[in-house]
Amino acid sequence: MRTKLWLFFVACATGVGACATATVIDTGPEGGGSDASSSNDGSSSDGKPGNDATTCTAPEVKCATDAGYACVDTKTDIAHCGQCATQCTVADAGSLAPGPNNPDSGIAYDGGSGWSLGSPACDAGSCAIGCPSGMTQCADGICYDTANFHDHCGDCNTACAQDTEWCNSGHCCGLGTLYCGSACVDPMYDNNNCGACGVVCSGGTPYCAKGACTAACVPSGSRQAFNTLSSHTTSGCWSGNPCAQGTYTWVSTNGASFINANEYTVCGGTTACVGHVGITTYEQSANCQGSWDVYCDTTKVGTIDTTGKACQGDAMTNGCSIAFSKPLTCTGIKLVGLTGSVGACCGSTGLHSMVTAVSAW
Repeated sequence: MRTKLWLFFVACATGVGACATATVIDTGPEGGGSDASSSNDGSSSDGKPGNDATTCTAPEVKCATDAGYACVDTKTDIAHCGQCATQCTVADAGSLAPGPNNPDSGIAYDGGSGWSLGSPACDAGSCAIGCPSGMTQCADGICYDTANFHDHCGDCNTACAQDTEWCNSGHCCGLGTLYCGSACVDPMYDNNNCGACGVVCSGGTPYCAKGACTAACVPSGSRQAFNTLSSHTTSGCWSGNPCAQGTYTWVSTNGASFINANEYTVCGGTTACVGHVGITTYEQSANCQGSWDVYCDTTKVGTIDTTGKACQGDAMTNGCSIAFSKPLTCTGIKLVGLTGSVGACCGSTGLHSMVTAVSAW
């Protein structure tokens, strides 16, 4: 009688971890032992299950698969995680495709790589999700780009305001702004982050305007204090100070009447960078309307025509305004009367126009 030693390598089923070598010993007498040998998928060569012939070496265990029995490491195998019957999967995001789409209904997508379902993983016998680089798994089992994702900004639990904020570099910033260094800034007008973070305006173009460095100054965007009636040649029933306020108020101390061509009013009292001038006029759109040339000091910056309009409310928002071709630093805002509308205004037969408030911003 002699002993035969047979060595077999048991291969893993597709998708599982590597398996160790198994040893099978045939101790039957020569010619008297079984001719059947164990195959590498755990079944015998004659097609019958080979359960007893498959031996696994720790930490691997024997699990049944579609291809038969195989040796698997349940600490790392996604098809047999923790135990043979547990298979790891990813979350269900419905019909949405990963990327620039949002699985959270009603929340706007911002930028970056969006989201991903990730990849199933088995870690120390427990199912997990492997997120792509730069993404974080949140409680819903989905991986998010928290540097840019609106509803998970900076971390899984921070959502930016729905209509007024977006997520930028992991921080909720006002729409149109960028998070640069330590704060949200407006890249259209920030001298140290002009058009993009870190772009500094200097030398002959020290100002940032509309995202580009320029030699022109930059308006603050708020009404500037050109509140003093510095000089005027206006004449008529009302010779008040329209410079003193920025909103429509129907009192004689505010209104300035223009009843002759080329009469003017100058608003001063400050020096500021401005890019807009707006006015309010008489309370009825058919009366005392007209057109005015507008000057920043001695530079003409445009013409305001209010014919057929009712220029009430705020001079900055009522539509009776102009925007300069480029912002300028002004010490005075001058309005020169050009034309007037038909209708009674101070009982004059002249221009028939009136300004009741002036704003520069």
